Amino acid sequence: MSKEAKKQEHAALAVVIMAAGKGTRLKSRRPKVLHEVGGKALLSHVIATAERLAENNEIYTIIGHEAERVRAAMASTGVQFIEQKEQRGTGDAIRCAREAIAGYEHILVLSGDVPLVKAEALQHLMTLHLAEGAAMTILTAMPEDPTGYGRIVRHAHHDSGI
Repeated sequence: MSKEAKKQEHAALAVVIMAAGKGTRLKSRRPKVLHEVGGKALLSHVIATAERLAENNEIYTIIGHEAERVRAAMASTGVQFIEQKEQRGTGDAIRCAREAIAGYEHILVLSGDVPLVKAEALQHLMTLHLAEGAAMTILTAMPEDPTGYGRIVRHAHHDSGI
């Protein structure tokens, strides 16, 4: 798909990447999103995926912990940066982006530390979201061992082990 066609198709789409967290469980001085997988920072992988769905100036990366270090590492990507001065959770991160994304019809929120989500899966999610006329659509996973993860109970009668 040409850049022009992609721009027309997704003119109403902004991508927000949450990349402000400390990653304290890693016990590292390096910001979590700058840890590398396959020779690239986690955030670089996420930005590359987002670029398949939106133009760089429609990708907003929320930074906080070590903000200047993350900004410097990702400066060449051309994405927009929004600083979350105090890290008070994911809801607050999106609140920090509210003004920047106010003019968009659809917002796709990604985590800067989840590099393996494929653009095709996100495109399918967006297609489903638009076809259903949904107010919100969420992509989840069902890991074999959910220990340590947040949970979304999909069915009230499902034995989730919670």
